[in-house]
Amino acid sequence: MSGRNNYKKIPVRYQNTFGECFGHGFSTRTGGVSLIPTLSSLNLFSSSRRRDAEAVVQENRRRLAVHAGFHPLSLRLVKVEHGSRVWVVGRAEPGSYDAMVTDRAGVVLAAPGADCMPILFADPRSKVIGAAHAGWKGTLMGVAMATVEAMVTEFGCRVSDIMVAMGPSVGACCFTLDRQQAQDFLRIDRGCVPDPESARPHVDLRLANRVLLQRGGVLSGHIHDHKEMQRCTSCHPEDFFSHVRDGLNFGTQVGFLWIRGTD
Repeated sequence: MSGRNNYKKIPVRYQNTFGECFGHGFSTRTGGVSLIPTLSSLNLFSSSRRRDAEAVVQENRRRLAVHAGFHPLSLRLVKVEHGSRVWVVGRAEPGSYDAMVTDRAGVVLAAPGADCMPILFADPRSKVIGAAHAGWKGTLMGVAMATVEAMVTEFGCRVSDIMVAMGPSVGACCFTLDRQQAQDFLRIDRGCVPDPESARPHVDLRLANRVLLQRGGVLSGHIHDHKEMQRCTSCHPEDFFSHVRDGLNFGTQVGFLWIRGTD
């Protein structure tokens, strides 16, 4: 297995964005174990297509948990369907969804990403959190604001109190769509599609999500998009997994967030 000597070298980014009552971060691809080159080394997801054994993925999750400071069994990953459904933790769990919210301390919400963007949400006043997986389809369906709206509706949060951290994603430099699909992003903001007349226009998922969040009332200053996270996942194989770059056998990094206990 690759990565045996990297246990103490797991880079976790963004750990202080939301304040001391929350723990959170975004994983990279280093510091874990894997049997497959494109999944090496801190792959955090296993499926029939991506054939890191479940035991390998569980070990990687354990390593991340120990490094970040939470219990591995408290980690909950969204069950991606590339939509905008939001699960309120504690209610009957849907078979698939792209976001979840909770006010329970100790439950670690995690959203996967490998070009798609993990987005984290926190309300320091109400102590409510959310995590969303925003691919291009989910972005268009409004998964980011659906998460905010669930925090408001279910827990009484105020939109103006909610803070957002945007994780790594594919950049407009590498992500293209059919012209008809790109038109939907052009309607969000012209800056989302720098070359609309191309046969396959480039699309800026980061800008689209930022614009939609700001239109929904999230304060611009509350949307954190650190320079480190703006690096394109496809362009930086040393740090990030990428579906665009690696094809179907791609690894997965995550954004994760929890409310610290008071005891």
